[in-house]
Formats: sequence, structure tokens, C-alpha cells
Amino acid sequence: MDNYLFSERPKPDSVVFGERLANLVADKLQTGAVLGYSHRDYCGMGMKVNEDQKFMYGEIYDGDFNFPRIFETRDLFVTWLSAQSTASLARLDEEGFYKENQVITRKRLLDFIR
Repeated sequence: MDNYLFSERPKPDSVVFGERLANLVADKLQTGAVLGYSHRDYCGMGMKVNEDQKFMYGEIYDGDFNFPRIFETRDLFVTWLSAQSTASLARLDEEGFYKENQVITRKRLLDFIR
């Protein structure tokens, strides 16, 4: 049997998150909750609502957002997130360190809204 097959990572799920999940995530973010890790150095990708009530998505370093993508309204954020998937947010085109490293996945979103 070929051992290399056991070491391959499965391809990330490409099913879009959809409007229902995106709205539930937006609801939770608007409570002040932050989806992101907070530790030293690179903390992966995260989401939050800033003090101006704008939605943010981007890399987190040392617990702080670093040049995030900002969505001016909830509707823009929900439209964007609903069209995303685990695969589209996996950073598959990035260099090795960032590829699939602490990215937003369907599982993280579902855990976040619980």
C-alpha cells in the first residue's frame, strides 16, 4: 500500500457558508465578540466589529488586527461571508506558512456562534 496517501491533507470544503450562517456570525460579532486567536506573533485570520460598527476581516498579530479588510455595513459583510467557504478562506494560494494556518473555517464559524 502507498503510504504517501495517508499523509495528504483533504481538500478544504468548497460549499459556501450561505446567508443564514453569515447572519448568525454577524449577530455574534455585533455583540462585541471577536472571532480570532490572541497569542504571541501570528494569530491567523479573524473577524470583529470595530468601534465605528464596521465589520473587519484580516490577519491578527499579537492579538491585534493587521491591515484588515473593512466592510462598511453589515449587509456588505453578510453578502461577502455568505459567498465564502472553508476552501476560499484557506489561503491556498499563499506561501507555506500562511496556507491553511489558523484560517476561518465552517467549523470555527459554527463553534463561534454556539
